[in-house]
Amino acid sequence: MRKLIALIAVASVTLAAPTAVGAGSRSKYKGDFEETGTMSFTLKQSQNGKKVINFSWVQFPLRCQGGAGTLSSRLLFGQQVKRKHFSAEAVDDPDNPGARLSMEGKLIGQNDASGTLRIRGKRVPLNGGARRECESGTVGWRAEKVE
Repeated sequence: MRKLIALIAVASVTLAAPTAVGAGSRSKYKGDFEETGTMSFTLKQSQNGKKVINFSWVQFPLRCQGGAGTLSSRLLFGQQVKRKHFSAEAVDDPDNPGARLSMEGKLIGQNDASGTLRIRGKRVPLNGGARRECESGTVGWRAEKVE
């Protein structure tokens, strides 16, 4: 997987609700995007509350100049969960951002999550190594706990 967004994290967040997940425990979630591609993340419980870590995606669909493209990558920082919500804003290079990411998510009950992911920019790093101007639009995702 490529390091799209080693980014400056303005990881915005929303609040922690009571949980059945014990301190120090982890739950893995896996899911799909509306159009194509898959995503996953780990929900980590600590003394400081819940945190989403290892948010990653494979074959995320993009509409690019010159045709369609896909991106497989991950966020290199965690997102605090508050009131069952988490989100992140990121760029691939803080000095000359070629790609921007916006992600939002919500935990639903004990076993499900949903949200959106958007990637856009003039130099988005695509699977295969090329960089092109791309816009995904806001793409929905759904995930469920698998362990």
